[in-house]
Amino acid sequence: MSLSRTIATLIAAGITTGLAVGTSHWVAGNTTNLEYFESMLTLESERPFQQSYDELNAPYDGLYHFVRIRYASSGGRGSGGFGRRRGGGAMWAHDYPRAERNFLSIMEETTFVGTQTEGSNILTFDDPALFSFPIAYIVEVGSWNPTEAEASSLGDYLLKGGFLIIDDFRDRYALENLEFQLDRVLPESNMVAVEDTDEIFDSFFRILPDEVIPPYGPGSPIWYGVYEDNDPTKRLMIVINYNNDIAEYWEFSDRGYYSIDLSNEAYKLGVNYVVYGLTH
Repeated sequence: MSLSRTIATLIAAGITTGLAVGTSHWVAGNTTNLEYFESMLTLESERPFQQSYDELNAPYDGLYHFVRIRYASSGGRGSGGFGRRRGGGAMWAHDYPRAERNFLSIMEETTFVGTQTEGSNILTFDDPALFSFPIAYIVEVGSWNPTEAEASSLGDYLLKGGFLIIDDFRDRYALENLEFQLDRVLPESNMVAVEDTDEIFDSFFRILPDEVIPPYGPGSPIWYGVYEDNDPTKRLMIVINYNNDIAEYWEFSDRGYYSIDLSNEAYKLGVNYVVYGLTH
C-alpha cells in the first residue's frame, strides 16, 4: 500500500471538502481570527520560507505547521540531540519524522488548509515560539515530567487558545502520570471522558470512535479531554488518545503494515483534530 493510494481512497470516498472557517479563540501575535484563517490559505508561490526535514524549525508563516513537543523524560532518556535527526531513541520522538511527513501530505490533499509539508517543528513547552502555533502534539506521556516553567507556559498556551493532542500511550501508570502532570498545568481543570457525540469527531470527517482501532492489538481506546471551564459545551483544550497511537498508522501507511481502512481512520481523526484546533 502506498501513501498515494491512501490519499486516493480518502478522496474517492467523497470526503475532500473545503475548510469552513469558524470562530477561533486563537490569535497568533497581533493577527485577528479572520486574518489568521485567510493567511492559512496562502498560495504555494507566496510562501516566504521553504522548510526541509534537514533543517531546523521554520518560523511562523501563516501556514499550519506540525509542532511536536520535545521533553526530557523521567525514565532516563534525555531530550535527544537537536540536529535535524534529533530525538534518536527519546520518548518524545516516537514515530518521528515519518508520521508527520505522511500526515501533512494528507492534510494538504484533503483540505484547503495551507500546510507546511516540507518539514515540521519541534519545540519545548516553555519556548515562546510555541505561541505562534495553535496546535501542539506530544507522545509517550508516561515519561513526561515537565519543569515548573514548562507546566506554567503550557497552562498559558492552553488558556490563550492553544490546542494540545496527546497520543501514543497506554497502561494505567502512564494515565495516572498524565493526570498528575495536567493538574500541575491547569489546577482548576479536570480530565474527563470525551463522548462519541463531541464535535471533535465531526469537525471535518464523521468519525465513529469505535472504528479507530489501536495498533497495539486487543484493548479498547478511550478518549479523554480537558474542556475550558470544565464545561463540555465549551472549547476542548486537550484531546487525549489513551490506549491508542494514531501516528503509528501514519508512520507506516506507505509500508503496507496496516490495512488501508485502519490507516484512513487514523488519518481522518488527525485531520479532525487539526481542523477543530484551528476553528475553536
